[in-house]
Amino acid sequence: MRQLLISDGTTAAGAYTAGLLAPGAVDVAGLSADGHTPLVGGETIADYSAIRLIQGTAAGRANVVSPWIDGSSVSRWTGQSYAAQTAQSSTLTFATVPSAGGTEMSIKVIDRAIGQAQFQRASASYTTVAGSLTVHRVTIGLFSALTGVALGDVVAGQNEAIPGMDRVVAQVNSTDAGAAATIITLTGNTFDSDPYSVLASFQSASENLNGDFGTTLTVASTGTPTLGNGGDGNLILELEASLQGMGRGYYDRVQLPVAPPAYAVAATTYDLYKLGFGNAAPGSIRGVDNYREIIIASPAGDADGAVFEGKINPWLNSCPGSFAAVVL
Repeated sequence: MRQLLISDGTTAAGAYTAGLLAPGAVDVAGLSADGHTPLVGGETIADYSAIRLIQGTAAGRANVVSPWIDGSSVSRWTGQSYAAQTAQSSTLTFATVPSAGGTEMSIKVIDRAIGQAQFQRASASYTTVAGSLTVHRVTIGLFSALTGVALGDVVAGQNEAIPGMDRVVAQVNSTDAGAAATIITLTGNTFDSDPYSVLASFQSASENLNGDFGTTLTVASTGTPTLGNGGDGNLILELEASLQGMGRGYYDRVQLPVAPPAYAVAATTYDLYKLGFGNAAPGSIRGVDNYREIIIASPAGDADGAVFEGKINPWLNSCPGSFAAVVL
């Protein structure tokens, strides 16, 4: 079983009203004769043999709680500070002048992010013109053909989507007047919460740009595409939706369907804490049903994350596994 608790950065200490935790707060409570008692920083397994994690919800709603976590059952305690997604980027640098007019030069961009051949692709061709044999004209001519922007409307630094390519944009750093750089930069998108969005991965190909007709093309790729560490708000939004049935709601016997509440915010970046423990129930399958993971997402760098760490780290360090403190 996997469970996701999401904090909005609200300090949990003393934030209960009539037993309900403040909306957006995440807290740690110990098992006591009263049911549960919020932990104070520094308390250990000697104070509470078991804990549970609690998330405050909208005002008046019941808390979201984890199962009770016995100290002897904890198997994993880790954390990850937020790391941003990285987009793929390719720099196409054109050099030297064309040797003659009437030569067709072409480039092609091929999307390799998802699916199989035939891959989504876009092609652009430019035929050199006698009397205008400059590397700048080749650069903006190919950019114009690739993006559909009229040749006379191209300006240095211009960013344009590539028709037929959902995940790649092009930027040109040249003008017909002769800007210093003769570069087209291709940049892929990162993942967002659109259900059809994926992290871009692409490649490029060219023809008649190897120097045989004067102009050469050099391709330099940077920024291997990655999803970071999963703390991007879009990824947390997707994880939350997947744990709730991909956001399609669920059915009960009163009203059909009922949309589950959502707490992840796409614009927020999160630090992640991960707690693994055994929690078998009667009739469970050993090795399948008896392992649980709790993921806590807390706004990256927020001071209230330290409040949470101050409560849970001493308790976990005192458990039989002597888990090292996670400080993000």
